[in-house]
Amino acid sequence: MDITKTKKLLLEAAENSISELIKVMNRKMDSKEIDPEKVKVSASAYRLAMDDAMAMIEKVEELNNVSKDTKKSETNFFGVEDRIK
Repeated sequence: MDITKTKKLLLEAAENSISELIKVMNRKMDSKEIDPEKVKVSASAYRLAMDDAMAMIEKVEELNNVSKDTKKSETNFFGVEDRIK
């Protein structure tokens, strides 16, 4: 299994999931649904969608930064053989 390819696919899936959560949050509540319990549940769902999206964004950024840092460190790393010479 190619870890780099798998991470890239995972990041793409996370970005798609964030887009779907934003679509859910943009959906308007029907004005005919004035029932306070439905409004409370909808507001809770919107908040949860926002929290999930923010957590996913932070994780995607973290993984992108880690992959950039590892690429930089890989180019600067010298093996034991090179240090002995």
